[in-house]
Amino acid sequence: MLRSHESTGGPGRGSAVTAALVVAGWIALVAPVCTGSAGGARADTLPAAAPVDAAPPTVETAERTVAARCVYGPGERLVFEISYGPVNAGEGTLEVVGTVEHGGRTCYHVESTANSNRFFSSIYKVRDKIVTYIDSTDFSSAYFYKRLREGDYKKTVEISFDRELGVAKYGDGHVMPVPVGVQDELSAFYFVRNLDLEVGRDLVLPAHTSRRNYEMKVVVHRRETVSVPAGRFDCFVVEPVLEGEGLFKHEGRITLYISADDRRVPVLMKTKVPVGTIDVALKEYRAGLPPAER
Repeated sequence: MLRSHESTGGPGRGSAVTAALVVAGWIALVAPVCTGSAGGARADTLPAAAPVDAAPPTVETAERTVAARCVYGPGERLVFEISYGPVNAGEGTLEVVGTVEHGGRTCYHVESTANSNRFFSSIYKVRDKIVTYIDSTDFSSAYFYKRLREGDYKKTVEISFDRELGVAKYGDGHVMPVPVGVQDELSAFYFVRNLDLEVGRDLVLPAHTSRRNYEMKVVVHRRETVSVPAGRFDCFVVEPVLEGEGLFKHEGRITLYISADDRRVPVLMKTKVPVGTIDVALKEYRAGLPPAER
């Protein structure tokens, strides 16, 4: 049964620690199989960084930019370390668990978790989980579940997206229309991985969260090489711009570093909040099943 409930209390959701761990609980992106070996591509195996385009960026709808290939698949798992300034605050994971049938649609089952470590849990305990079912044909969202446990704050949201009726059905009975190809908070990140990213070209896709429809703009700023515990990567520097809860809360500007190879692995996320800086860095990567094994 669909569920939706909320309780408030404790330090509150706006704290920097909460932001760091919720951000980590969101990292990743879309569809079937991840090709290539685990560990990601090193910078010296990739093309030289592209110069920033001096011309004004163009804006395109995501439908015209989705690559024919898929960059991940069942079995893909990414583990991130979360740092609040110089202090390690916890760990986040992103995993393509497998496939599932939902509403007559074959979907990729993706889960994200964020957990504070023992030290931070003594101050502010976080145990968050987000689930999305991503349609395997057009990579839109079919189902979304979010369970937040942050200090004394608790919230559970469950949404089923009905393609035939074009509506979002909430666990508390609320129903509202949504656009074709709608993305939720987590599926949107996976969708971006399958896009044909290009410096200077901004992309837009339909999104839904907190009972609101809006457009998510994806700004591709530049190419940059970064080092994280999992290695050194040549990356696209991407900024998602939208309003809502979870990853895209307006607590600070969020910058994503996505590997510029065929896997489009999210290797680093940085966000500045009023009281500090939060880094979420890739430390472990396991590729999904190759196409022949699906």
